[in-house]
Amino acid sequence: MKRVITFGTFDLLHEGHLRILERAKSQGDHLVVGVSTDRLNAEKGKRSFFDQEHRRECVAALACVDDVFFEDSLEKKDEYIREHRADILVMGDDWQGKFDWVSCEVVYLPRTEGVSSTDVKASIGERFKPLRVLFGDTYLKKHYDCALSLVNEMTGANMAPILTQAKTLPPGIDCDCIVYFNLPVNPPSGEYADRPRVLIDHGASNLKWFLANQKRFDFFDVIITAGPDHTRSLLTFFPGGSDRSGKVRSAGFIKSRQLLGPPLRTRDEVCSLCSLDPQKPIVLFVPTWYITNNRDIALAIEQISEIDNHVALLHPETAHIDVSKLNVAVNENGILSELLKHADCVISELSSTIFEAAALQKPIVQILLREYSDNNATLFDFPYTAGTSELFCGGLPCRPQGVKAAVDRALSGSAEVSAALAGMRGRILRGTSISDDSSVAIVDEIARASHLAGTALSASRSSRSQSVATHALAHENLLFSRNTLIACGGGRWEQYGPSSSKEALQGMLKGLDFVELDFALASDGVHVAHEGTGHRYALDVPLKSVATRELLSRKFDGVLTPIGSAEAVSLAARNRKVLVCNIVDKGGDYAAVLKILHELAEEAGATNHVVVECGDLQELNAALRAGFVRVILDVCRYHDGDPLGDASFDFLRTAMDIEPSEVVGIKIPYKIGDAAVPTVQHPRSLELFQFWRRIYVKGAPVTEYGRMLNGNFGVFAEGYSAKFQFQHTPPDFSWREYLFLNPDVAAAGHANQVGAVLHYLHYGHGEGRVLRYSVPSDFTQAVYVDMNPTLRTAGISGENAAKAHWTKYGKREGRKYKRS
Repeated sequence: MKRVITFGTFDLLHEGHLRILERAKSQGDHLVVGVSTDRLNAEKGKRSFFDQEHRRECVAALACVDDVFFEDSLEKKDEYIREHRADILVMGDDWQGKFDWVSCEVVYLPRTEGVSSTDVKASIGERFKPLRVLFGDTYLKKHYDCALSLVNEMTGANMAPILTQAKTLPPGIDCDCIVYFNLPVNPPSGEYADRPRVLIDHGASNLKWFLANQKRFDFFDVIITAGPDHTRSLLTFFPGGSDRSGKVRSAGFIKSRQLLGPPLRTRDEVCSLCSLDPQKPIVLFVPTWYITNNRDIALAIEQISEIDNHVALLHPETAHIDVSKLNVAVNENGILSELLKHADCVISELSSTIFEAAALQKPIVQILLREYSDNNATLFDFPYTAGTSELFCGGLPCRPQGVKAAVDRALSGSAEVSAALAGMRGRILRGTSISDDSSVAIVDEIARASHLAGTALSASRSSRSQSVATHALAHENLLFSRNTLIACGGGRWEQYGPSSSKEALQGMLKGLDFVELDFALASDGVHVAHEGTGHRYALDVPLKSVATRELLSRKFDGVLTPIGSAEAVSLAARNRKVLVCNIVDKGGDYAAVLKILHELAEEAGATNHVVVECGDLQELNAALRAGFVRVILDVCRYHDGDPLGDASFDFLRTAMDIEPSEVVGIKIPYKIGDAAVPTVQHPRSLELFQFWRRIYVKGAPVTEYGRMLNGNFGVFAEGYSAKFQFQHTPPDFSWREYLFLNPDVAAAGHANQVGAVLHYLHYGHGEGRVLRYSVPSDFTQAVYVDMNPTLRTAGISGENAAKAHWTKYGKREGRKYKRS
């Protein structure tokens, strides 16, 4: 029997090892293998991945190997050969001629090309090499704290965080991606051009107006948000409203783990630290940042200062606000989470604290602002979400002067208030991922972003528009949440009530953006008319049996002109107005009318501006099947006798679960049957806020319109008052601009569309009041305020306030509005 011997380290056993051992065995009948010891490898300057025993066992397990021993010295090669009675020594050809001196035949075999232990180790090293993540704006303490919240998860995922302490990235850092928490002050230099840029949106996207910034959106290759609602909010700002590239990714709320963990301090310890009484309810006030003396917050602070056992925690960037009357705690790392865990009621307006408080099941009071510099929250209306065309209310809504009463209500423990708050919390948490593994999801997305190829980044960046979005684009996307008035049945014309007539529609188009018209099935199409009103057209048969041409040849009450359905849709489309369709017919007729209306909307290119009222799930499904993308849920249609009953709320909840993005409002009656109290004053009306949609009231007396609007409800209205109708709207009138230009009108309780118009018609016209802003085309509020720093102390920094100030005073005073 011919015995063969060979030697080697055989670390990380691979194909090359197997092949050379098989070929060695083929040289004889019995193969003996000498495996280098760890000591010998160290002597040779080598370090094995596996120890000698592991390597010996792996080699011994191979079918082609008959015996294995440890080689502990290079000089003892011939001793090992004689000891194991070898006839042939086999070595790799990289040892060619080195062992010709031994006492047996020597065969040098070529090694397998393309594989070696060194290559395998390099590959494994590359595979297990930590991803190096460079944080670009952790010089800000808030961002530094956010980055720290990810460190444990990053370490567990074999990622190495690199935190910077300067506004400009230091040169020469080897990294796989760059992570920011906002658009950087100084963009990265050219050496980082091929590194993916990641934005972690660490707050509440749904509340932030500043997200409407194309430059910010374009700068990043990946944007990580706190959940699906936040992703949708962000994307709605930009043309198309979708992200086919997968740039915007829902992960989770970055502070989740700290928030959901057990308190680190007891209630007594927190109260001792913050000068609170642990035996009384703790009321926590957490406003967002204010870089100006915001008048609304100043008024709210007056109220909060009168609340027993309150504590305020201010954003580090807050300036100019007088908080001397408040019990202010030092905003050190972790104190907010501790206070939230022990608070009994939380007050905020646009802060992400609303989301955190919801996760902790805390009662929330939300202050509704007249204006906030980074959000289009104006005139005491709900702050708009960043782009979902929804209204946002995370707690009991109140005006600044009503904070104390709202806190008392939130702490009352009433069943209606508790149910309303629970519904609002549930709505927040369905669209925001706040869980123990939120950090893991964020880190996973960072890892995915780190592997984006440089060529893909270059192609993606070169195709971007690099243009800054104007507020006009965002306003277009938010059209449905901005609206508060709908002309009921076209509105009144002269002494005639809702008629769905051409005169009423043309008059309404001067003043409102939304008009409701009645539609009924005709013998050959669709009438713009209310079924059952045939007598008003001098008809004694059902409208369903009347041809459209026949109805158009008559007059409403012998005076007003009917309008065809195609003309009505086209007229609304040309004027960029929204047509709300009240389809009186039920059952099969409802679906038939829908089909015709959708065809007309498509022909007019107005499918996004035609809204259908749906009274039950069957009608909602019919509207969706017909192709409509906007609906109003009409509680009046089938739940008029109990609009706030369980059946009504079941319908609303189910409808919102089916297609929430297509619901633009909820229609409720002014009265519950014959009850004396209006629906909006019923305790259960608070629960309507959980749907984050405009609540439109139908059937309110004209004298109550202003009161409804001041209560943040919308109105199906017939006119501005008994005297003034929609056609009396002054040309080029903007009610929001009028109120900012004339703050005394808002202060007098007319901070709504009806109040503003009526004030002008009654008084403003005769007094020569200014109607619209007059600012240069290159005017921006940020530059104007920066160039005139005294405006901040005067409470002027938001877009509306700045434009109003320029119009009334700035131009006359020669103030600067742009940098030279």
